[in-house]
Amino acid sequence: MVLDIINSKIQDYKAHIQDSSAYKSLFKWDAIKQFQDNWDLKAEDFKQMYENSFSKNVSTRLWEGENFFPKEAMFVMLDYDQEKVRGMFTNLLNEEKDLEARIEFFIYDCNTMRNQILKTNPEFTNHFHGDYAMISIYLSFKYPQKYSIYKYDEFKQFMEAVKSKSIPTEKDITRFFKVMKTINVLISKDEELLAIHKKIREINNSYTDESLLLAQDFYHCSIKLS
Repeated sequence: MVLDIINSKIQDYKAHIQDSSAYKSLFKWDAIKQFQDNWDLKAEDFKQMYENSFSKNVSTRLWEGENFFPKEAMFVMLDYDQEKVRGMFTNLLNEEKDLEARIEFFIYDCNTMRNQILKTNPEFTNHFHGDYAMISIYLSFKYPQKYSIYKYDEFKQFMEAVKSKSIPTEKDITRFFKVMKTINVLISKDEELLAIHKKIREINNSYTDESLLLAQDFYHCSIKLS
């Protein structure tokens, strides 16, 4: 990555977030707050807890879109076997285990459950967790300081824009998280930007703790501004 290009984009991002009519990303911090306030692996009614954690009252843009319905698919799997799904999330969010293995086990379990459900529900052909996007939301909402939202096409476009010599492949999500940490370090050197963004979140009553979501929002906005 060319540092001068990134620093220039950081300045553009700092100007952008101060334009309240143009900056529309706070819903992501609202969504983290909603998750943090409601997520409970031990909840008796796991489906209701899941619904509360990803409420439509906060945002649907992250888990609902054109041909993308992971939340609805998770409801189907929860109706089929709530305790199996609870175990899947327990394993995915266990930081004592290898990250890549946790992710692959989660996808494997989703595939297995989909195949079982297909026997009685032939329309359930896609659980929408195979591209890592929704899985990255689970991880980043639970551990905001360690993980970030993964949208590969946008990330690849940004890496090309900053002339990166090594762009992770779509399946290399662990490298994506490492790059996010590096970008976050660069952004964090601009204390004025951090203060401005935190004040915006405080005014909006959004999630205010530090998180790698700032790095994701930075490259997302950089693409839109370029």
